[in-house]
Amino acid sequence: MNQENELARLEQFVNKLRQGFREMKAECARLAATVKERDDTIAELEAKLAERASEREDISGRLKRLIDQIEELELGGEEMVTVSHQPVDDRQRNLFPLD
Repeated sequence: MNQENELARLEQFVNKLRQGFREMKAECARLAATVKERDDTIAELEAKLAERASEREDISGRLKRLIDQIEELELGGEEMVTVSHQPVDDRQRNLFPLD
């Protein structure tokens, strides 16, 4: 009978190990899915960041050119030209909507 008790205890121990293994395997799969989801989010955010940096560089370059033009005007490099504030056509009117 002693051997039967020992075998029963061993079976219980093995069953607990198997159950623990299944639970850990499921937890590992859940964590791997979470990591993949976060990696995808990080990649998306990095792409957006690179896009914004490129836009910022473009805007910075345009602003620099505008500032250079204004400074050139201030130094008298060009004569002042009177500009009408009336839109020339619908494209210009829609460029900067006022509503």
